[in-house]
Amino acid sequence: MSVIDPFSTETGSLGSTRLQGAKTKNGLNSFLSAVKKITFRKVLLKLHLYISLWLGAFLVLAGLTGSLLVYDHALDKWLNSELMVIEPAAEQSRSFADLIAVANQASPIKTAPAHLQMPSSPDEALIVRYQVPAEAGHKGHNHHFHEVMVNQYTGQVIGDRDRFDSLMSTILKLHFNLLSGDTGKLIMGITALLTVVLTITGIYLWWPKLSKIKQAFVIKRNASFTRFNFDLHKTVGIYTAVVMFAVSLSGVYFNLPQIFRPAVNYFSPLDGMAPPVKSETNNGVAITPEIVINVAQLAMPNLQVQRVFFPSNSEAAYQISGRQSDELRSKGSTMIWIDQYSGKVLKVRDPHQFNAGNAFINLQLPLHNGEILGQTGRILVLVVGFAPLLLMITGVIHWLKKRHSNRVHKARLKTQ
Repeated sequence: MSVIDPFSTETGSLGSTRLQGAKTKNGLNSFLSAVKKITFRKVLLKLHLYISLWLGAFLVLAGLTGSLLVYDHALDKWLNSELMVIEPAAEQSRSFADLIAVANQASPIKTAPAHLQMPSSPDEALIVRYQVPAEAGHKGHNHHFHEVMVNQYTGQVIGDRDRFDSLMSTILKLHFNLLSGDTGKLIMGITALLTVVLTITGIYLWWPKLSKIKQAFVIKRNASFTRFNFDLHKTVGIYTAVVMFAVSLSGVYFNLPQIFRPAVNYFSPLDGMAPPVKSETNNGVAITPEIVINVAQLAMPNLQVQRVFFPSNSEAAYQISGRQSDELRSKGSTMIWIDQYSGKVLKVRDPHQFNAGNAFINLQLPLHNGEILGQTGRILVLVVGFAPLLLMITGVIHWLKKRHSNRVHKARLKTQ
């Protein structure tokens, strides 16, 4: 039988067990104490921090490119004025048949044009677009067009370009998918989704007590750099929160429609994929684009025709895309399908007749580029596009300073 000396420094098996049990109990108590200190606010702080650190660079890129895209058409027109700007003339425009004929000669794509991009003002050229076939290279897809710009007054070709390689198109692809196809689209979609979370957590973390509500909206004067940096972060965040939320939510729609659309459909059924509209007659002689445009404008007198899509085969119909005067979208969502032989209106897609779900989907582009509030909204989105960069800089500075302070504090505790 062994004897344990209670004053001995050497513990037997029983002493070892008791010591181990005490350590386990102390460890458990420390863990429980640490858990008790975890609050909902601390969890949100960590979530806010990690989302910012993981996806901050993508969010900054999305913001800066998004600011440029707010006025994408105006910038494209300014950058390519030699291709797109013409001298308005008093004489009537040439026939579409003549304009398309000269465009066909200039186009390297030797197929019939896909559609006409109508001038939005008298000083803009008519753009004839040709679908670039997929077999021409990896870039070929539904939105890859070669453009031929034609002066509709003189009938002369001003120039042509591959729209896919234009500067504004490259900025759009960078904004939409990081120039990386479906993988980049998914990354930017996740970024948009987590930005929604980031905005909501930011509002919660900012939310002050009622007695301090006024101070929460301003930057303290004559404060230290640390306090100024923190105040700048929270004020920029709260002043841009509403716009940031709207832009990021619409970004989820554009990049993750497989998530967004079913969610909307749950509350209000969305239109399904309708079969292509076909012409009802076929006498072998198609009507001219002039007649098609006249028919569309008779059907809707306040319609500004923006695009004329040619029938893809002998059974298909003309398709007119345009904007009614009271639509929020500058790129109108009104569509009219017209029999290519008889000129009969076959179908009309009028945004005024949308149900709640389709109307909400239709609002995503005006929300994304700010035009839902007119020029004021566009300017807001343009300015807010720079906010992620400022928030990222101030947030990282605050995190690094706090991290340094915690390390100094722990080092002092160890020396005591």
